[in-house]
Amino acid sequence: MIYTNWMSYIKDDVKLTSLVIPGAHNAGSYGMSKMAECQKDNLFVQFEHGIRQFCLRLNTDRKGNIVLAHGITKGDLFENALKDIKKALEMYPDEFILFDVREYYPQKFGPVTLTYKADKDKVDSLLKKYLDPENNAFYDFEHISDVTVGDIRKSGKRFILINENEDYKFSKSCEQILPWEKDVNGAKAERFANETLRFFDDYKTDGLYWFQTQQTPNLGTEIGVTNPKRLDDDLINYFHIMIDGIASTPRYLERANIIAGDFMTRDYSKCRQILKLNLLKGNVKPELEKEYEKGLV
Repeated sequence: MIYTNWMSYIKDDVKLTSLVIPGAHNAGSYGMSKMAECQKDNLFVQFEHGIRQFCLRLNTDRKGNIVLAHGITKGDLFENALKDIKKALEMYPDEFILFDVREYYPQKFGPVTLTYKADKDKVDSLLKKYLDPENNAFYDFEHISDVTVGDIRKSGKRFILINENEDYKFSKSCEQILPWEKDVNGAKAERFANETLRFFDDYKTDGLYWFQTQQTPNLGTEIGVTNPKRLDDDLINYFHIMIDGIASTPRYLERANIIAGDFMTRDYSKCRQILKLNLLKGNVKPELEKEYEKGLV
């Protein structure tokens, strides 16, 4: 299998915005309650399944520790997530990641707005301790659309620390979009899988295109309020509709970039389908195409 080192098969001249990258929606929600859990396994296991884009949302617990968060639900220590990433990057030196880190965004419920806080100095201290951004973060670029895989390789850097406000040292604000519509993302599995593909027509960017393959439970939608695992148990049967739709539509394939979802480690099927798109886009080194395809088993 090549899931642990698939990036080593990619050509140097491939732009980061053209590379097809498996991502983990709410990557840090493992171990949370059923209503908040979107991933089953920790970040190291996610990495070994091929995930290279991690979105981590932060809050603070009663003891003052920085923790992973999904809304009001608090999870594992941020420190443990960083240990996982450090381990992965040390074990697989040819790989790099997109590390999207910030406080969990404010949530408005009627007249009440909930805010979440994670002290920037504490976050910086933990990042420095485990990932050493000064030496390992790739940030010396003007626009993310100019960055190629070869640029990162030549720099010797290991990750891009993405934060829209550049709250952390050596973090970078990168243009990116995450299309979402309440009605579409709240639709039942089959309709969601078919209708979400039009986002590639309706939303465009020169930056990172973050295509979400998971539904969002909300009041007033077809799926209503339920837990992500129950949704994914149904959606897994229609996941191929989204990937096949991208593969068979040239303009969708051209824009395909970060493809994220829930429960990305339930097996290898999601990442396998996503990573095969790199072959269709011509992103894989020609002499390694057969080996790459064979490794996606």
